[in-house]
Amino acid sequence: MSSTTHTRPPGSGSREGEPGEEGSAELPSLAPWEEPASLAVPEPAPGQVLALVQEGRAAATEAERALVAGKLNQALDALAAGRGSREAADLLHQLLEDGQLAGLEEAGGRTCRAAAIEALTKFGFPYALEVRPEDLAWLRDETGDAQVSPWAPTMAGTVLVAGIVAQWVLPSLMGEPLRGSVLPLTLLMGLMLMTLVPGVLGPERSASKRAGLLGLLVLSLVQLYLGVFGGYYGALSGVAGLLAWLLLMLPRR
Repeated sequence: MSSTTHTRPPGSGSREGEPGEEGSAELPSLAPWEEPASLAVPEPAPGQVLALVQEGRAAATEAERALVAGKLNQALDALAAGRGSREAADLLHQLLEDGQLAGLEEAGGRTCRAAAIEALTKFGFPYALEVRPEDLAWLRDETGDAQVSPWAPTMAGTVLVAGIVAQWVLPSLMGEPLRGSVLPLTLLMGLMLMTLVPGVLGPERSASKRAGLLGLLVLSLVQLYLGVFGGYYGALSGVAGLLAWLLLMLPRR
């Protein structure tokens, strides 16, 4: 009986337990839940941001400067997507205060100064509180947010603080002790003040501003419910929070 040798076609690979061909490349995983590594944008180091700034300022033509500005804006957006750090915040403050971002604008019209200010506001507490008022005013003018009533954020903060103070002072003036535990009421009031920061300082249509406004609304409704149905004092601060939320939600003029 003659023996027959079966040959597998090239490229069919090796069977389980058989050694593969030397030099064969390992195929990447195509699992649907795994994001391709090429799509992930790593957070840039402050040195990389500073290098892009220097490259943009040294560009010989407007086209080259716009190209570098686009890369710098992408780096600033990736920096804003992180958790924020003291080192990154200090770098952005230095770039803004020294005017190093002046004249850097990508082809789409977005300036690097606007991207840097937005990054600081997205860092959250405490870095968002450190943004200079003139930079915030410039950003509103740049993005068209100057049409929002300028007195609304100040009025919203005043109403909320006045409601919280009145919630603590009025019962004592009337000779009535606070009903229920003081700790939940104090915690809710503190959280309301924290949500007011991104609700006021956050750029329009940004995720931080929407989250702040939503948090303010929910906390105000919780305090109003506890003050009316839960046996706690909290109705005044809850109403003040709702009024502050309405002021911040005022339509554009």
